[in-house]
Amino acid sequence: MFTIKKATVSDAKDLGLIHALSWKKAYEGIAPKEILDKITPEKRAQFFEKALTLQWEEDYLLTVDDLPAGLLCLGKARDEDCMDATGEIWGIYLHPDLYGQGYGRILLESGLSELRHRGFQRAVLWVLKDNIHAIRFYEHLGFREEGAEKELFIGKPLSEVRFIIEL
Repeated sequence: MFTIKKATVSDAKDLGLIHALSWKKAYEGIAPKEILDKITPEKRAQFFEKALTLQWEEDYLLTVDDLPAGLLCLGKARDEDCMDATGEIWGIYLHPDLYGQGYGRILLESGLSELRHRGFQRAVLWVLKDNIHAIRFYEHLGFREEGAEKELFIGKPLSEVRFIIEL
């Protein structure tokens, strides 16, 4: 049994746990170990408490059997070259114990449905170029690489690529 609800400040601890565990697993071998070791559920919970209090982002919490299982962040596309009709999946994270069970797909489809409901015609998301598992997941669900690329620094320079899907 699963539920998806809009997260509130009281969910910050659960969001922090999911985010930290997911990052450590998904970016293992991509981001430096010393960076991943510094990511803790407590530090991430502090971020989510502040982000939700100040309404920096809009997060959704997936629970499975009443346990925190997934996190989705969405909204209007943040890139200047995206038109007003473009929404964005800002982030999607799943508890590593639930990988491969269909919950990532459920969470992503829920987010795309919400963006569609808001009138967006397309959605974008950014993914690390080296995160082949995530790229395959997004492509399987209909996203395609759109061509935009940017560099970010997570202990070392890493490239992100933008994917797009028509809603």
